[in-house]
This record gives sequence, C-alpha cells and structure tokens, in this order.
Amino acid sequence: MKKQTHSFSLDDRFRSLGHEFLTPFSPTGLINPKEIKRNETVAAMLGFQKDSSIAIGSESFEDIFSGNASLLGYEPIAQQYAGHQYGNFNPFLGDGRSAIIGEIITADLSNNNYWQISIKGIGATPFAFNGDGHAGLNESVHEFDCSQRLSELNVPTALGLCVMKGEKQVYRRGLKGGSFKDSAMLTRIAPSFVRFGTFELFYFQRNVNALRILADHIIYYYYPESESHGKKKYADFFKKVVIKTAQLIAHWQSVGYVHGMMNTDNQSILGITLDFGSGAFTDDFDDDFVSASSDEYGRYAFGQQPTVGLWNCNVLARALSPIIAAEDLKQGLLCYETAYLEHYETLSS
Repeated sequence: MKKQTHSFSLDDRFRSLGHEFLTPFSPTGLINPKEIKRNETVAAMLGFQKDSSIAIGSESFEDIFSGNASLLGYEPIAQQYAGHQYGNFNPFLGDGRSAIIGEIITADLSNNNYWQISIKGIGATPFAFNGDGHAGLNESVHEFDCSQRLSELNVPTALGLCVMKGEKQVYRRGLKGGSFKDSAMLTRIAPSFVRFGTFELFYFQRNVNALRILADHIIYYYYPESESHGKKKYADFFKKVVIKTAQLIAHWQSVGYVHGMMNTDNQSILGITLDFGSGAFTDDFDDDFVSASSDEYGRYAFGQQPTVGLWNCNVLARALSPIIAAEDLKQGLLCYETAYLEHYETLSS
C-alpha cells in the first residue's frame, strides 16, 4: 500500500500577530456533507493530489472542508475589521461566518506558495453579531462560479476550492421574504484576506501600534520592495496599494464585472477580488447595471466602480494618516487615475 503524504506544510505568519488581529473559533460542521463543486487546479496547486493525505474526494478532504475536522491541527481563526458600508462607517464588522482554517506553504515554488484557506458558512463567529453564521447552497455556488470565471479572465481574485452541501436547511432572507435553503460551505484561498477595513479598525481604536504592526506585516510579506524606502516605506506601500486597486478595477471594467458591494471591508489590501456574494457580469457593459438588491441608489453600479475605488483609497489614506505624512498620502492618491487609465488601455488593446 502506498503511503499517503501531503506536499505542503502549515504556517502561522498571520495567526502569530495575536489576539488584537484575530480570534480563535470552533466551527459548526455540516451534517452528512456532500461535495457539490471543486476546482481541481486549485486542489493540485495546494498539494491535495490523489496520493495526498488530503486527496480530492477522500473522507479527510470532505471532513476538513465541511468544518468537521481540522487541517493538520490548525485552530480556525476569524478576523475583526471595520469598514465603510454605502459610505457610512461601521466599526463593528468582521468574519461573521468565515474563518481561516489554515495557512499553508506549498511545495510549488514557481508562483506564490503561501495561501490562507478560508471557509464561508462555518458557523457564527464572535463577529457574527445577529447573524447565524450559515451559508446557503445557491449563494455558495454563485461565489464559486464567480471566482472561477474571474480567474479564467486573469482578473486578480481569491480562488474557490470547493463547495460542500449539508443535510440541514438554513433560513435565508430575500427580497420576497425568507425561505429555507440547503446549507453549504464555500472554501476560498488567497495570499491574504486583509482588507482596507482592517486598517480602519485600528484607526478607529486609535491603536497606532497595531496599525504599524499590521502595516509592517503586510509590507514584509507582500510589498517587500517598500522596505528599501526606509522612513518612507509606509508611503511607498500605500502608493502601491492605490495602484493595485486602480488596476484591479480597470480589469473589472474591461471584462464587465460588477462587484456589487464595494464597501471598504470588501476591498483587498493586495488588490485582489474578495467577497463575490453580489457579483455579476454585465455583458453589454451597462454603466447603470446594479448587481446588489440592497443598492437602491446605484452607488456601486458598474459605471461607478472606478470612482468608488478612488473613494475607498481616500478612506484607507485617512486610516494610515497616523503613520504616513499628509503630502505622501496625497501623492499616492494622485497615482490612481493614471494607473487606472493606463491599465484599462492595456487590457482593452
């Protein structure tokens, strides 16, 4: 019998930041789970091949990604963050029904080989507030399909690994009232799930030390070239985030993608697409197209996305103002329009 192994190792670079940044969490697993969707390319990239100890379709794979077992003993963690929702600040946000169930280093050194693995619908975390922590099957499949299409279009995005369906029904609200839906969990991966709103949280708390620790962490692992700028490293980091954000939205506009919920708690600090629940595509590139049912005034309509992206960068600038000079923040923000237009022209040519 061939011995089963795994071609990845656990890491704790994010978890090691400590209690100010995250909270340990015990998942509520699905009952009688069944795999509905999978991305075999993502599974192979993570090291979940057929001869792995966590092979696709195996019992261990099913148990882990239905919230019924841990990934090599890693205790899941939920993030807290703040954010501007429809332009209004909310300091009480976080991973209400999501948790990072593992940080892994893969054996593949050709690309990024560090991934955070997050499951959505894993139960009510300490940041769920009045939410039940569950996810429905239809919404989970929708997010999985959105991420896959974005990936195929080469749009920077978190990636879906699988969708698991449970036996239990969950109550979901909609425009026409509530109804019971099949329960599900969506597993997603990204190099980091840190958002603009994570920095906003510490600005709101006036916790400059935590703000600096988080910025140092992100720079060290994701923007290492900013380290060479010495005392200006935070300014260079901010400038790069502005450029990445502009380029991401230019990519959305070039393929007709409507995020639908561009709150700052959904805006990635790495310039990748996060949180696809309201996402949709407008095939005719309709500027007035709105994909979120709650967006009655069209704040996040397709044609508004470039402007909202800059607005969000201004919010991030304020959050970083305790550690970056005002003039440096201004210069960083001035990069947005040029970065957007140049990238959009490149993608459209």
